[in-house]
Amino acid sequence: MASLCVWFIIAAFATYYPALVIATQDGPWGAFDRLRQRWDTGYRGKAIRCPVCVAAYAALVWAWLLCWRLDLDWLLFPIVWFALAGAATFLNKVWLR
Repeated sequence: MASLCVWFIIAAFATYYPALVIATQDGPWGAFDRLRQRWDTGYRGKAIRCPVCVAAYAALVWAWLLCWRLDLDWLLFPIVWFALAGAATFLNKVWLR
């Protein structure tokens, strides 16, 4: 159980930081800035500028990896997904204070 908590915390930070970088920073060689400029309008343009939205997509990957590597029941997948997205959102709110 302790290793599950440790992996969840690691996955929460691994969800938060890429979401923050993709949504707000230039990235390597300005790649994320160019991506945000290319997707300037519509849903994708709004979603890629929102750290919460990007965290929800990044959490999807980490939730799949946690369920697969830790042999969790796949019925827990949506719970782990939303918990990671919520943890990344919480980290974003705390960081912005």
